[in-house]
Amino acid sequence: MKFTKILATCTAGLFMMNSCTLDEEVYTSMAGEVVVQEGNYSALVAGAYSTLGYLFEWGSYHGVVNLDNDYQSGPSWAFTTMGNGNFYNDGSLDNFYFYYAQTIDRANYHYYLVKQIAGAPEKAKNNALGELRFLKAWALFELVQGYGPLPLYKYSIEEGNDVNLPRSSVKEVYEHIIETLQEAETLLMPRTDSEYKKGHVCRGSAKALLAKVYATIGSASMPSGSVTVQGGPPLRRNEDGGTTELMPKPITHQKRQVAGYEEFDSKEYYKLARAKALEVLQEGEFKLASSQQELWSYAYKNGPEFQFCLQTLPVSESIYGHYIHQYYYGYWNTADYDVPVWSCGYYTQRDHWYQMFDDWDDERITWGVVHRYPGSYNNETKTMTWYYYPARDSIYVNRGENGYEKTDQLTTGAYYGSKLRKFGATSDIKGDVRLDYNWPFMRYAETYLIFAEADNEVNNGPSAEALSIVSELNRRNNSTTAVDRNKKTPFTQESFRSYILEERAKEFAAEGMRRNDLIRWGIYLQVMNAIGYYDENDNIKEREEKHLLFPLPVDEVNANPYIDKNNPGW
Repeated sequence: MKFTKILATCTAGLFMMNSCTLDEEVYTSMAGEVVVQEGNYSALVAGAYSTLGYLFEWGSYHGVVNLDNDYQSGPSWAFTTMGNGNFYNDGSLDNFYFYYAQTIDRANYHYYLVKQIAGAPEKAKNNALGELRFLKAWALFELVQGYGPLPLYKYSIEEGNDVNLPRSSVKEVYEHIIETLQEAETLLMPRTDSEYKKGHVCRGSAKALLAKVYATIGSASMPSGSVTVQGGPPLRRNEDGGTTELMPKPITHQKRQVAGYEEFDSKEYYKLARAKALEVLQEGEFKLASSQQELWSYAYKNGPEFQFCLQTLPVSESIYGHYIHQYYYGYWNTADYDVPVWSCGYYTQRDHWYQMFDDWDDERITWGVVHRYPGSYNNETKTMTWYYYPARDSIYVNRGENGYEKTDQLTTGAYYGSKLRKFGATSDIKGDVRLDYNWPFMRYAETYLIFAEADNEVNNGPSAEALSIVSELNRRNNSTTAVDRNKKTPFTQESFRSYILEERAKEFAAEGMRRNDLIRWGIYLQVMNAIGYYDENDNIKEREEKHLLFPLPVDEVNANPYIDKNNPGW
């Protein structure tokens, strides 16, 4: 991995994390020994966290984790690279690699420095060490899923490690991730500790990530099996040259074992995932929000469902904020019209995602999707045009019911899809500015689904405990419970596996998980190619074997003498 010279010193923090807010306290390239002498372990932790902000400064992160999947769409101009399978030499993808490389190096070096601090309270010092271990493991996990074998830096360059290392196998990387998280969970304080500070990771965060790592290995190493996904072509081309929109249909795919995971025992890792997820559920560090509306309210920021989030500040022009809210939700445009008009929100969930919901009262679509918005205004005639989504709500529009007016117009073209209200959890939603949306890297809801997924694979079908646990999440979302679904049509191992994957698609829409879910289940190519060459907005969805891994940055290949070729096909 490529590291810049500045990493030989300690840029101790673009922000300090305090309580439930972030207090800015900038340290510029301080020598590590100076920070050690001052005993400032908090600055060292903040310096490692700050690398996460770099990923969001110009939209690099979301472009990598969200645009390449079956349910994301939008205007073709916004999907020219990652969204169309054009990964090579992509700036966002290169930033993803290099900024996480910085996270790893800072976490390693700052761990080394914190260990040297004398006189610090033991519990606080250990917690700092645990946070640094967690951040390293997270960065490695993100990278190994995307790139496969990696140069594995177990200690920092500043401690004498070589700048260039050969790539370690997927198995070796995961073994180090696991041992790093096992150390982190012994060092971190629980969220329930009186000294825990909101916005930081805690012991339960490390355990939840460990469960996720185990489940990823379990699914990726499974040699065969069936998974059903709602998908298929979005349109039918008619003889008259027109098109007919098609509903998603259930398509059963035969999974493939993911390359690099052949040496793992799928069932054993699912046993580990089940046990670790159950620990998290039983220990009570986290709690589900009572509703989607509460979960994504600004008042709930860093609330007990969030296990690990990006930390931001309501500062319009700095790295502390970003534009994610504009991309996926929108904002009030007060600059171009006499009255506020809703603008942007052009990265939408495809209509196939919305139509996947068989519960029309599910809060993830009743509250979670923007159904009506003022999209254009005529300054001369002083008239506003309101738009609605989805088309099936036309029955209410024609009657002027359910909050609609008879004059509302159907959203059309590339903007036809689900704008997600979860991305409106900011201090303000006005103006074309950076805002303080705390990107959710990990949520407690996922631990529920990881437990159920693992339980199903361990027991060759879901246990009553798994059905009950998933039903808790169902009730929060006002959807039919897994218990009731099982009474109506008993789940098999394969049908429950598919149900959990579908629940993940619904619950974590545009939260950066869908591509990795398709990859780890060995169905990415099948699902993407079932759509056809284009989606409804002429974004290319057809994929090849080379798309299973991201290409390494050109600079990494050229600078590292141990790497003589890129990932297959690149």
